[in-house]
Amino acid sequence: MSAPRTVQVIVAVVLVALLAAGCSSLRDRTERAVSSATPPRTTGPPPGASQAPGPPLATASAGGAGAGAPSDPTDPAAVATYCFARWQSFDARSDADLSAGVERAQADGCFTTDFFAQLTSAGAGSGGAGGAGSSAGDGQAWQEQRAHGARSTVTVLAATPLADTASTGRVVYLLNTRSVFTTNNSTPVETVSTPKVTLLDDADGRWRIAGADLSDNAGDAPGR
Repeated sequence: MSAPRTVQVIVAVVLVALLAAGCSSLRDRTERAVSSATPPRTTGPPPGASQAPGPPLATASAGGAGAGAPSDPTDPAAVATYCFARWQSFDARSDADLSAGVERAQADGCFTTDFFAQLTSAGAGSGGAGGAGSSAGDGQAWQEQRAHGARSTVTVLAATPLADTASTGRVVYLLNTRSVFTTNNSTPVETVSTPKVTLLDDADGRWRIAGADLSDNAGDAPGR
């Protein structure tokens, strides 16, 4: 083979190699660009997600408290979820006294007449915050809470029926609750508890809380 012919062959081989390398590099850059533009596929719950302690959420009615009234006063789970949170949440910076939570919930029609009287009578004890019968010691304790900017937001994560059925006009719910307690600028402290509430059906079909067992409650709110 002549020298010019040999040079032509070498040049052709080099050009083919360079072209192949260029195509490969372009393909790699294209694949990387597509990969970065497409969000990674995710499965399962988001990072950090967990199920709160208490009754399985799969068999419970979940929900949170809004403002004004239960979403459906004829649904005992909705009433238990909304009313317990209204009753047990407090903010000493703006609430007048220990009975503020009770009065807030009662304004929304949350309690039976008998249970409301029990809550607002002297010695209401663990049934909830005391009202007119609150002692001077309770008033002093409230002032101390106010001085520290104490507040607690209670959320009902789930409500599971324990006894009877709605058709009987009486139902008991085990609540799965979360309390976030804060004083001034301190780091919020989160606790969970599983209190029980009993609800009765009024003649008009509306459910109201007629009793409560807070023995497994976290104990953040005054009067618990």
